[in-house]
Amino acid sequence: MILKNRARDPKSIMMMGMAFLAAANLWPRYVSVTGGLGPDAVDGARGVLMGLAIGLLCWSAWLGGRLRRGG
Repeated sequence: MILKNRARDPKSIMMMGMAFLAAANLWPRYVSVTGGLGPDAVDGARGVLMGLAIGLLCWSAWLGGRLRRGG
């Protein structure tokens, strides 16, 4: 698994979360609603990217606090 070695490092998890956040914010600007992708598919993909970003950022904050407390 990709996160096996990095799952205990909150900084690397936060970097991945920020990358997903940047991708979600830039997604509508660079992906046009043409061809097979309708506006609903573009919104759905952006929602998935935002969800991953929020989840990873929350996980890194929780893990960082847990490591600081020594737990």
